[in-house]
Amino acid sequence: MEEKQNKVEVISQLVCCLTRTCSIKEDYFASSFNLSPTEVRMLRLFSFSPSYTIKELKEKMKLTPGRITHIISSLENKKLINRVPDINDKRNITVSLLPKAAPLIENLLSSYNRLHFEILKSLKEEDLDKITESLNSIVSVFNNWVEQKEF
Repeated sequence: MEEKQNKVEVISQLVCCLTRTCSIKEDYFASSFNLSPTEVRMLRLFSFSPSYTIKELKEKMKLTPGRITHIISSLENKKLINRVPDINDKRNITVSLLPKAAPLIENLLSSYNRLHFEILKSLKEEDLDKITESLNSIVSVFNNWVEQKEF
């Protein structure tokens, strides 16, 4: 049992280190597009769907309604998204991409992949496979934990 506890402590330290360095990478990446990391995360969601309700964005990003509103306002000011009130219920608002945003999102995704390739290119193929398998496992465990909690 003690050996497992020690391994978990090592994983905990590694996750903290990875989180810190990923945060630095995300800041660097976002600043190259004159966006905040959270704005980038929201815009990346739009590569999966052309629009979301504010409630859906809140659930997907695990942020407060006030924080979601702030991010939407900022992206609206940058003329990347717009809010469309539901004609039947003005309380329901859908957030959609403006045409100007589509090429930006394609560029974001492409640049994001290039950055990660540059960071990881020195790894051997077999190491990439091991890392992928390990990350899939840890993401699954963390996602299960998040699903059990109410945020």
